[in-house]
Amino acid sequence: MNWQRIGILAQFDLGHAILRLKGLVFLIPVLFFWYWILKLLLDNGSQWLVSKESFMITAYLFNPGIAQILLISHPPSLSVFFIVALATMPFFVMLAANDQLASDAGRQTFRYLLIRCTRAEIFLGRFISSYFLIAIVIIFTGILATLISLHNDNHAVRETLEYALQVIALVLLYTLPFVAYMAVISAFMSSALSALLTGVIIYVVLIIIGAYLNHYLPVEISLVPSGVKDYLYAIKPDDLSYALTGLLAYICIYACLGWLIFRRRNI
Repeated sequence: MNWQRIGILAQFDLGHAILRLKGLVFLIPVLFFWYWILKLLLDNGSQWLVSKESFMITAYLFNPGIAQILLISHPPSLSVFFIVALATMPFFVMLAANDQLASDAGRQTFRYLLIRCTRAEIFLGRFISSYFLIAIVIIFTGILATLISLHNDNHAVRETLEYALQVIALVLLYTLPFVAYMAVISAFMSSALSALLTGVIIYVVLIIIGAYLNHYLPVEISLVPSGVKDYLYAIKPDDLSYALTGLLAYICIYACLGWLIFRRRNI
């Protein structure tokens, strides 16, 4: 495996995605969405975020402990960015990573790349480029949320910056298993649209199956990465360790499954 060739493939695909429909399908809605969220944070300020009404809404959606940790103990603007980023991650990753492999595999154009590189290099190159496309948006919006937090929130600069680094790092890590999940779907399908629709349908089905199993099993399980989302808020000392272990397991399982499908496919 040649990492230089993987880097070239990833760089080319990332540049192609940013300038073409493949990436614009993701970039236009995600940038519009985050513009609206960040403008809301900037205009309303931290006073509204820590108000009784906001606290009650957050406590209703999560629980009072999470509401207190996220909106009072930490900079509230960054906490809102954290909550929204984790909640919307599955949808935006499906938009960004649905065409990792599907279109070229369907048109069987990968055979021209196989002259110079291996299947594993193609798989990793496309995986990395899809992840970087999402990571660039996360880092960009995370920086803007940090600047808003420094302007509006009544927290020390060092505390805000440390929390911002933690939030951005966790969101970036949370993105990986979803990219791996879409690699499985994209390796199996033959078009971007079919991969997107199939990814959404299977994701919903997995959530339903997981809820059904949890109703009858003595232990709680989740078939999708969003099952460990609440542990990323680190309310309890061991929550973060549990979440990181779970995310790494999802990454390994989905990535291996995607590679097994792609390795056996006629491209």
